[in-house]
Order: sequence, then C-alpha cells, then structure tokens
Amino acid sequence: MLEVTDDSVDAGRYTVNAKSIDFGPWHISYNISCILPSVCSTKVVCERDDDQFCQFCIYCKQLSIPHFPDMVFPKNILSLSHKHGSRIHFEPLDALRRVSCRTEAIEVACAEAWQEARPDAEKAKKTFDWTFSTDYKGTLSDDIIIQPTDEMINIELLKRRDQILFYHDLTLFEDELHDHGISKLSVKIRVMPTCWYVLLRHFLRVDEVLVRAQETRMFHMLNSDYVLREYTFREARSHEIKLNVYQMKEADDVIPYLPMKTRTMEKLVVNTKSD
Repeated sequence: MLEVTDDSVDAGRYTVNAKSIDFGPWHISYNISCILPSVCSTKVVCERDDDQFCQFCIYCKQLSIPHFPDMVFPKNILSLSHKHGSRIHFEPLDALRRVSCRTEAIEVACAEAWQEARPDAEKAKKTFDWTFSTDYKGTLSDDIIIQPTDEMINIELLKRRDQILFYHDLTLFEDELHDHGISKLSVKIRVMPTCWYVLLRHFLRVDEVLVRAQETRMFHMLNSDYVLREYTFREARSHEIKLNVYQMKEADDVIPYLPMKTRTMEKLVVNTKSD
C-alpha cells in the first residue's frame, strides 16, 4: 500500500516532502528537501554548542573536507527498513565522509580554477579531492551481515515490463566543477510486485580529462532474507572513449563505454527474527 505524507518540518527546520510504501516486511521511504545553505542559518543557536545545530553547522562539524559541493541536499534520504530492525539508507552526509582529504586528486588546469573560485582554496590545495569522488555504498544497520557471494543480480527480471509500484530518483549532491564537468551522486529506487532495486551512482566527468562511474546496485526478492549488493568502478581517460564530446554529457550515454576496473558482489543478510 502506498502511503503519501503531507509536507512537514523536521528537527533541522527543513520542509520535507516524504513518500513511502510498505512492501512485504519492508517500509521504503524517501524524503525530498532543499539545498544546504552556504552559511550558518541560526548563528546564535549554533554558537550555544548544545547539539541544536543547523544543517550547515552539522556538516561543518562532522566532515573533514574543507569545502562542500555546490549543491548538497541534506534531507534527500532514501530509507529501507525491515520490520525486525535491519535498515539500509542512503544520505549525502555519509557519502561525503568518504571523500578524501589525503588522496591525490586529479591535478589539471581546471582544478586550479575550481580552487581559485573558493575563498578557502589555500587549505584545499594538494590535500583535498576537489572532484568529490566517493565510494559510498549505502549505510547499513549493525545487524546486517555482509558475506561475499557469486550470486548475480537477475538483470533479465529487471528488464521485464512488470508494474512499477514505487519509483523515485534522488540527487544527493552535485557540483559542476567550476564549469569543467560534473560530479553527481544520485540514488534511484524501483519497487516491482516481486522485488525492489536500488541504483546508487557517483558520476564524474572532468572535461577533456576523464570519466568515472562508481555504482552500487542492491536487489531484493520478496520472501528472501538477503539483499544482493554489487559495486562497480569504471574509468577511462577522455581520449580513450570513442565518443564525441557532446555524447559524454549524460551518465547513461557514456558509462557503457567505460572499462570496468573493479567489481564486487556481496550478500547482505538481514535480521528476520523478532527480539
């Protein structure tokens, strides 16, 4: 049964549009809200240091990176909760925790342009991945057991024209790299009568340099006690891709041409027992 909630205001003073569906033992929901502000919105409150921080200050206090993407949607969250307590969710804060302050970033001319456009560029130089690349695979509750597996996601089943009971495509963050490309993290959910499917994708395009895609797919069949999780890493230099520049703009157009560097299959065993 699809349950649509009215707009509401969360504890962070954000107006949130939420929708949800109950699918077997799973409660699946997503929230949509506005962009993270670029400055503290309640300075007097945040200076009290009593954990009642605005969203901007929460990000500043919990992340070690010196700059955020131009567009972060802090309350855009996809959540899948099992009736016995297991939970899988996808949120921009946890994804940005995986952006490194130590990994060598892509050093090209547009990296300098990006840094010069930020007032705090000095502390970001040589210590910060300005492309916001993240290998985030979703956030799991502690009771989910991760096991390696050879079982693959049933792509043929997903190709069938089954009824779609629930669908949404959420942007978690996006940055245009000072007009030199794009770095975007998004998550899609699709619920069919017999299964649900999630695609989390970080797509990076640095114009005339490289294209990269890190994707996490999750697939669950109704009445099973596990979720399949596939993680893939694809990357190629721009000159290696046999496409015109305009054909590299959209992720769906260019990703099939990227060679796969890494592929990992895992089984997420969920808690199906009551306390």
